[in-house]
Amino acid sequence: MAVPVAQQRKLTQRSGNICAFPECGLLLTAQGTPEDPVVVLGEMAHIVAESPNGPRGDSPLTPEERNRYENLILLCNQHHQLIDSEGALAKYTVERLHAMKETHEQRIERRLGGRSNVPSELPPMVNDTVYSNVLPVTQMPRYIYGAPCSAGRENEVRPATASAGTMTPFILREGRLWAFQDLRDTGNPFADVVAGTETERFSTKEWWTDPDRLGWYVALLNRSLNKLTGRLGLRLDHDHHRYYFEPEVAGVERSVPYRPLNASRATRSVVWQPKKRATGEARNYWLHRAVSLRFFLIGDNQWCLSVRPELRVTSDGFESIQAKYIGRQVTRKKSRLFNHDLLGEVQFWRDFLGRSTPRIFFPFGTDRQNLIVSTSLSSGQVRWPGIPAEHDMPFKNVEYVDDLFTWAEAEGLSEDDDPAGEDDEDAEETLR
Repeated sequence: MAVPVAQQRKLTQRSGNICAFPECGLLLTAQGTPEDPVVVLGEMAHIVAESPNGPRGDSPLTPEERNRYENLILLCNQHHQLIDSEGALAKYTVERLHAMKETHEQRIERRLGGRSNVPSELPPMVNDTVYSNVLPVTQMPRYIYGAPCSAGRENEVRPATASAGTMTPFILREGRLWAFQDLRDTGNPFADVVAGTETERFSTKEWWTDPDRLGWYVALLNRSLNKLTGRLGLRLDHDHHRYYFEPEVAGVERSVPYRPLNASRATRSVVWQPKKRATGEARNYWLHRAVSLRFFLIGDNQWCLSVRPELRVTSDGFESIQAKYIGRQVTRKKSRLFNHDLLGEVQFWRDFLGRSTPRIFFPFGTDRQNLIVSTSLSSGQVRWPGIPAEHDMPFKNVEYVDDLFTWAEAEGLSEDDDPAGEDDEDAEETLR
């Protein structure tokens, strides 16, 4: 191992001679023989493997960076073997090991600072920030348009090619086609099937107070999600109303790059065939990362996007397995998700859907008609006893910072031009 001595010393000192694995607590030196009085039990484990072919080795880190303190964690032999075992790689990800190391070293620092490590009868109350799996919507389309439609079924409607990047979701209800595009415009994507001269225009807020129209509106938002996820290469599981990854090549596992909780970049398995821990033999099913996405109206003028991580199980990477045969596998896997693991899943999805930017855009062709979702997790402050230290793993990538391109894009999508060329009392539709 080519770890510099200075980096080794820093790791052992900050780890306090104790295995960093949660609840292990094993001292990493022991009394030996008179000839060799100290036996070293600790092992410096690489978070990102020293070799690109090793555990979690697929990373942009240079060989030098892989052997620095920041990429090392001090463990006992048993837990070193555990985190590097084939069957545990999906669980002990780069982000989780970074968080495990940081939590352990913070606990050691508190102990060395003179705090008692004997818990009191009642745990002290602490102030914490709690994050949810909800993303706030910062802009909704101002209007919705409806016009008589000559098509009897939705699969008969073929929207014309719109401007680059524009989404064209629509629904058919009561003989009318409803969309976010202005159907009075002769160049609208649905001009071939709608009677534009008979177009009705409604403020979207009018629909939010009508239970029936609200259902229509949510259906239109869900069609927008179908457009977004389709562009990102996700498939729709119609039976369970969720989106999932599929193999790019039959029989080949798949991973994608993303920005994890506590690092600038990493990769995550999104389609894989689990292996038996004892033998390394492949199991007879495949797992796919999936997500349930839902828009909710949570106040008079506030919408949010719920992001619920899920798993899809198939027999070969494509064919789904009947629900009665997969419940146990999914339940067992989800039961092993701690708070930080679940937050890591939400982090993956918000990063993937937002392409590592501050916002998720749904472009409908006109600035004030676009839908914008912030990728900053909704959060709140609570005062409570907290959670056990070994599971209290902070993360750094709470919000994404605008760069020149995302800032310019956001500026362009928040201009004050009226999409219909008319003034309106509701000149500002940005949600608060």
